[in-house]
Amino acid sequence: MKPFFLFSKEESDTKVANNRLLSHAIGLTGQNMAYSLVSSRLFVFLNTVLGIPAEKTGIITGVSTMWDAINDPLIGSLMDHRKHRPGHKLRPFLLWTPIFIGILVTMMFIDWGFDTNKTILYILILYILFDTFYSFQDIAIWGMASLSSPSSDERRRVAQWISIGAGLGGTIAGLFPMFKDMFVRGDVMSEKHTYLFFACIFGIGGMLIAMLAYRMKEKVIDANAQEDIPPAEKFRAMMKTLWNLRYNRTLIIVCLARTVQCFSLTLPWEYFFESEGVSYNVFGTEITGGTAQIAYGYVMGIPGAIANFFTVPIIKKLGGNKRLLVYAEVASIVTRLIAFAIGANDRYKNIGALLMVMAVVGSSQILTNMKDIAHRSLLTNSVDEMELKTGERTEGIAFSMQNFVSKLTGAIPKFIQGYMLKFMGFNENITVGGKKLEGSALVRAQTAPRFLKYRWHQFILGPAIGSVLYLIVILFLKDDQTHIEEVERQLKEKRETAEKMAAEI
Repeated sequence: MKPFFLFSKEESDTKVANNRLLSHAIGLTGQNMAYSLVSSRLFVFLNTVLGIPAEKTGIITGVSTMWDAINDPLIGSLMDHRKHRPGHKLRPFLLWTPIFIGILVTMMFIDWGFDTNKTILYILILYILFDTFYSFQDIAIWGMASLSSPSSDERRRVAQWISIGAGLGGTIAGLFPMFKDMFVRGDVMSEKHTYLFFACIFGIGGMLIAMLAYRMKEKVIDANAQEDIPPAEKFRAMMKTLWNLRYNRTLIIVCLARTVQCFSLTLPWEYFFESEGVSYNVFGTEITGGTAQIAYGYVMGIPGAIANFFTVPIIKKLGGNKRLLVYAEVASIVTRLIAFAIGANDRYKNIGALLMVMAVVGSSQILTNMKDIAHRSLLTNSVDEMELKTGERTEGIAFSMQNFVSKLTGAIPKFIQGYMLKFMGFNENITVGGKKLEGSALVRAQTAPRFLKYRWHQFILGPAIGSVLYLIVILFLKDDQTHIEEVERQLKEKRETAEKMAAEI
């Protein structure tokens, strides 16, 4: 392997230059820094910092994310049918949308001192604006994987590297609890100001980095979308594209499997790690829940992140994308059952038991972290198959459906989490010395018996419930490499014939 191979400029009609691929992957890193903060921290911020009751927090974030999901297929269909210059079907959205997204992310973490009802209205308005811009950018940045090359092998390589970039963004955003803990305990700034500070860094900074994805080129040209057709006809074409999704069996099964997986009874990690009794003494040094959460996240993420570099050969070795998905869920179920037994009866409060839990659950993440690459590889192949069946390329709608499911699976747990916390007796109105507690201090002060009893169950066993549901659906998936190669061959012949006919005219 040549030094600095990622910076190679070697490129062809089918091969993506490594330096462009690196820029796209880093762009995904920036994008996921911003989105991970909103998707994983906004619920906790509203509930524990602004003091909005859990069930209302679940409704706010659930409704917002549900709207986020619903508009994706509409925007994706619009992007598929808009008039554009060759090579500019999706790219323009990677350049102009990020700055607006970054500003809106930051504004969501500002405490204006509104009462509960005004805060709810404020967040809902901001989220609608945020999501409108984000949907265009998100569909474009992932849809470029399908347009990056006419070769399925090359698209799989692109899917691998951009998934690595996206995972890195989530990892960076995952450092937030540790820095929050350091800033608050060190009296550097208050909890709410810490949230705002990192909203600026991850929101505006992350989205500026996301603009690097604009360097990726579109090598699969959608000739059908160059025509300027009347609005009424364009609307009918958009509806037809949405209706034709029923033929995309792969897309339907992957989306359904991911949707049912979100019905797991799991709360954000903060509600476990920052609760009473979850702190450790290691060689005389206190390890707080926030720091333990970061360590757990690294153990969960690093092995899988490293394995992502080898995902393509691993998928081939296992015999296809479907087998990887099945093995990943079986491993997740088995390891979580083992981990639950290790930490049961409050044994997780012992550092030795927690380390064993980390090692056991972390081992399953090697395959779990590869699932995104397998999903995207399957979807890029399904776009080719749909082109062969219908004569239209539908990157926008296909990847908008992926985004629809990602956001739907973010919305449903928000509703569940709000009512779970209510059932467990979570109290947002605990005061000490006349001062209302917020953030980590509020979570540590919880004394409700149900909360203390079930925090371990939901943390470890909740995801296993989702894995069982996912596994039931994904078993119906068909993944035939011979068929994929035949579709690719026929499309190549079809495109070459069309080019010859156009040249003769």
